[in-house]
Amino acid sequence: MGSIATYIADKAAKKKQTPAEWLESNLNNLDRYWVSSHIGRYTHPDAAVHLYDDSSPTGKGYLTTADAAVKQDIYVDGGSAFMSIASFLVSRFSQKETIAEQREDLEAKTAWQYFHEDSPFIRREIESLGIEYEPLREKVLHIQTSKIPERSDARLKQVYFPIPDRDGEYHLLSILPPSILMLELTNRIRMEFQIQRKCQDKKSEYYGGPYQTSPDLTVVCFGGANVQNVSVRNSSLGMQVLSSLPPCLTGRKIKMPKRNFFSDSLYWRRFSDMLSDLDTLFRDQRHNLEMRERREDIILDFVETVLYEANRLQNLPAGWSKDTELSDEQAVWLDAAYGSQRQVDTDWIWPVCLDFARWLVNAYKKFCHYEKLQEISLSDAEMHAFASTMEVVLKQEVREG
Repeated sequence: MGSIATYIADKAAKKKQTPAEWLESNLNNLDRYWVSSHIGRYTHPDAAVHLYDDSSPTGKGYLTTADAAVKQDIYVDGGSAFMSIASFLVSRFSQKETIAEQREDLEAKTAWQYFHEDSPFIRREIESLGIEYEPLREKVLHIQTSKIPERSDARLKQVYFPIPDRDGEYHLLSILPPSILMLELTNRIRMEFQIQRKCQDKKSEYYGGPYQTSPDLTVVCFGGANVQNVSVRNSSLGMQVLSSLPPCLTGRKIKMPKRNFFSDSLYWRRFSDMLSDLDTLFRDQRHNLEMRERREDIILDFVETVLYEANRLQNLPAGWSKDTELSDEQAVWLDAAYGSQRQVDTDWIWPVCLDFARWLVNAYKKFCHYEKLQEISLSDAEMHAFASTMEVVLKQEVREG
């Protein structure tokens, strides 16, 4: 049984129906459906305005409703009680065979797309349930399309736009969020995450490859207590949107080191989660390649945070370290005044890495004492391994300039 057939069979089983009975009982609700691209309920759950943009693609590189890969959202009159077939139509299904392949399939399509393409895949899936495919496809293709409404709705967000040279007159603009663009953005962000996981997975053929990330994402849901009263596209996970906050012009205050960057500028409590992960690893009795790789990943997390703080100091006006008691090696590393020396003479790297390792061991001791845990004794070998991990990263930074 394939992915579409399994979906229908599972829904039917929950209602104690056969797949044919489940479909037949829910197909009666198709007259409540409108194919839409803009839905007023995203502004207000009681707004009944909706329309469908079927314009041709612009081909200009901008993301518009005409260029979106998936154009269909479905407006449902009556709320979540009538969502079943709509949820099925906009769900993505893969033609891959294994569960692992299905999860990684970036080319999966919606049932709606398969019906419109008259795909042999969906025909085979539907007929495997003992359901006639052609009558079902005919009903799906005849779902009504939203028209441009004759009037607006007072519950929508509105803009009064003055008309030039016509004193006191204005255009009333009703803002309808394009739900299919929100969906397309969400899909693209999730595809980014899938690609990122592959590029970071050492077992993947894409390991080490380039990928993009979208930081500071927000998941939004619309409507009241039941989010399904908006549209089927918003029925479960909501939509992911990029951060729309203004840039932060004043960063977090930098804690200037006086004697030692690690002990002065890096408060161990900030690393509690990573220290907890490290402690769990230390208490694991297995000593194999997987455990060593996990330890390496955790130490790299520490290094990444440390280097972020170091970079903030490197961006300060040159010469700030002259009023401190930092070691020569840390001053070369952190002060822009020694930027050229930092690149030419790398003797500073290993002493800095040893300072990092000592700080990490001391932070782990403080964490165990604070959490009232029996401390795992760490030898010089572990400290040397911590330092070596940071050494690799610092040497790479020097090579890359």
